[in-house]
Amino acid sequence: MEVTSVEQRACIKIAVLRGRNVMECHSELVEAFGNNALAYRTVAQWVGKFQQGRVSTSDEKRSRRMAHVVI
Repeated sequence: MEVTSVEQRACIKIAVLRGRNVMECHSELVEAFGNNALAYRTVAQWVGKFQQGRVSTSDEKRSRRMAHVVI
């Protein structure tokens, strides 16, 4: 079964609310999702965001700047 990044972030958020650290969060994702789990570094970033009070698991809107190509 395919699980999206946003769904995995929700799992991270719940784990953080339960007091889990980065290593524990990542281990739980790997146990549940195997090779489809988010990378450790990504989990660490999201754990930090949730510990700092972030609520949303969705991506933030980005500005749509045009790429500038110099030839």
